[in-house]
Amino acid sequence: MVVDRRTLAQSLHFWARNASNESALLRTALSLGLFDALPVKGDGPPVSMAELARRIQCTHRGTRALTELLVCLGFVHLDDARELALTPTVATFLRDADFRRRLEAQRPWWTAGELLAQAVKQGGPVAHGGASWDVLGHYRALFLTPAEPGPSPDAEDFFDRYARSALRMQVLLAAGRLGLLEALSSQDPTEQTLGAATGLGGEGLSLLVALLEQLGIAQREGAAWRLTDEARQLLDGKALPYLLRSLSVSERYWEALGRLEETVREERFILDLKDPEVSQRFYADNSSQITAVFASHFHLSRRAAATVAQARALEGAQVLDIGTGSGVWGAAFARATPATHVTYFDQAVVLEQVRRNVEALKVLDRARFWPGNLFTQDFGEADFDLIILPQVLNVLRPEDLPGMFARVARALRPGGVLVIAEYVLDERRDGPLDHLYFGLRRFMTNEGDLLSASEYGQLLADVGLSSSVCIPLPTQELVLAARPGVPLPTTLAPAPASPRKSAA
Repeated sequence: MVVDRRTLAQSLHFWARNASNESALLRTALSLGLFDALPVKGDGPPVSMAELARRIQCTHRGTRALTELLVCLGFVHLDDARELALTPTVATFLRDADFRRRLEAQRPWWTAGELLAQAVKQGGPVAHGGASWDVLGHYRALFLTPAEPGPSPDAEDFFDRYARSALRMQVLLAAGRLGLLEALSSQDPTEQTLGAATGLGGEGLSLLVALLEQLGIAQREGAAWRLTDEARQLLDGKALPYLLRSLSVSERYWEALGRLEETVREERFILDLKDPEVSQRFYADNSSQITAVFASHFHLSRRAAATVAQARALEGAQVLDIGTGSGVWGAAFARATPATHVTYFDQAVVLEQVRRNVEALKVLDRARFWPGNLFTQDFGEADFDLIILPQVLNVLRPEDLPGMFARVARALRPGGVLVIAEYVLDERRDGPLDHLYFGLRRFMTNEGDLLSASEYGQLLADVGLSSSVCIPLPTQELVLAARPGVPLPTTLAPAPASPRKSAA
């Protein structure tokens, strides 16, 4: 078994957000023959992205969505001419026939892997797709049985990412939904009391507790089980519901990830958020979850407001928050002064939740709610001092960005500032890793792309916002843009004091 050297906090974050992305990435790359299509570094001339897409008969965009991640993970080498080759280490273990067969044996289990909660409740095999699946036995073999020796530690690491990463998310999801994580928080429960609290028993309960132990979340003390000290600290209070909401959001991508090969090959989008009905249903189902998951962005938005205030007074400003989501970005700017007014723009179904959040944050009296279509809305002419785009550009395709920026620039007053909170890639487009995984989800849902700071800078300059800066925020970046002569801050402001408890 590969040893995970991340802290439990880092692991929980990864399992909730990107573990299923990682497994799907490697499964798809292998099934498409991407690794085999690349020359080994040092053994032949590298190839361009376009040539790689031709060799594996996939779209350029889909090939890039996979390959940029593989470069970031170190499996593929990108040279200064932006040409690609397979790293020798990966080439060595992928040429091992036994190891390849071991990988291939895991392929059918993607769909059955999400049936863990059902298998735990039944305590035995699960019927699915006209076949019987020993889901409990599969998890036991992967996580609790000593692994067969692979050709190298690097090969074992690859197998772990390929076969186990996504299933760790399912372990957490099953334990949360079945009430086991909450039951483990009680005073030293035995397996019998855990069964009474959750309605589970037998092989299913025993296996699920053992899987949590293997993940470092539960531990046995005599006849009793409990959360580990680190897990108890991490899952205290509101943290457990927050984790479960994050897992639930990630779960909605499961089918699309399992069929990622179709999307990369043909741009057939299994979860097509450009379809109005699919988009409205997806965001309606997730509106409260999105609010909870991204409520943690409130401290980022408050820091962004303080940063903008270093160069431009916010008192009395008219602010437009486009694609507001949870509303926390606009609300943070509203709370910066007693006279800042914010217009929140999004789909009507999203604004229902935004109104509740804005009211809780005590800025409803200075709020206007504007329902509309992000892709076509005219935002007016010189109506706003500040315009915020909070993690919304990634839902637009690159070819749509010039039109979007033109509409925004037209709506901005001469001395106004555009505030973009976004996941900005480095100039080589090979990191940060979390950003690239986020970009993979945007690709497979037929949404947008992630750009580098220079790519944003050029698009903004084209609409007259030729002054721009990119400032790192925790977990993402802040791009500020304005017309020539408008001062912009160049450093992040210190974190403001914590808000009043009533507004937290």
